[in-house]
Amino acid sequence: MKNIVEIIKLFSDQTRLRILNILYDSEHCVCDLEAVLEMTQPNISKHIKKMSDLNILKKRKQSYWIYYSLNNEIFEKYDFVESILRDIRKEELFQNDLKKLKKYLDSPKSCHI
Repeated sequence: MKNIVEIIKLFSDQTRLRILNILYDSEHCVCDLEAVLEMTQPNISKHIKKMSDLNILKKRKQSYWIYYSLNNEIFEKYDFVESILRDIRKEELFQNDLKKLKKYLDSPKSCHI
């Protein structure tokens, strides 16, 4: 029961919701999140750690980079998680984050180019 309470608490934080929104479609490194959210690496890493501890995120290491993605098992275990993530995408803030992400990934500043 404790795990579900912690997961519900996680959704009360706007920054974590924004991170989850960005990771909903594909994996990203912290530098992508920094660029879109305009936050520092330590701040983002703090949120990433909390979500990783709850097994909401997976990570994949490639060379010097660590890529984070949503752990799909969380959707199977808790139906409400995917519902929340789909619903927040209708909000302007979250739509703007996705637009900024696309613009960033298409720019020479992106580590993906």
